[in-house]
Amino acid sequence: MKETSGGNFTISNLGMYDVDLFAPVINPPEPAILGVGSITLKPAVLGESVTARQMMTLTPVFDHRVIDSVLAAEFLQEVKQVLEAPEKLAA
Repeated sequence: MKETSGGNFTISNLGMYDVDLFAPVINPPEPAILGVGSITLKPAVLGESVTARQMMTLTPVFDHRVIDSVLAAEFLQEVKQVLEAPEKLAA
């Protein structure tokens, strides 16, 4: 489709199908893709207590010939920070 071609990054979401984790495949000529899994309640340690938190798995796949691993990790950290505190986008 014309409106979905020419991109440089893909986000593939299978979370809506209750898939927690999957291995997305890069769509050439794009250098990267991000797989988004389902949001589920999981135990998390907060300070001294354990509580249920909504969590999801993000799976980045990138072409190492184009993107350095450190840059990919920093990108994923930024995505995590935005998802954890979306209100900061408005600031």
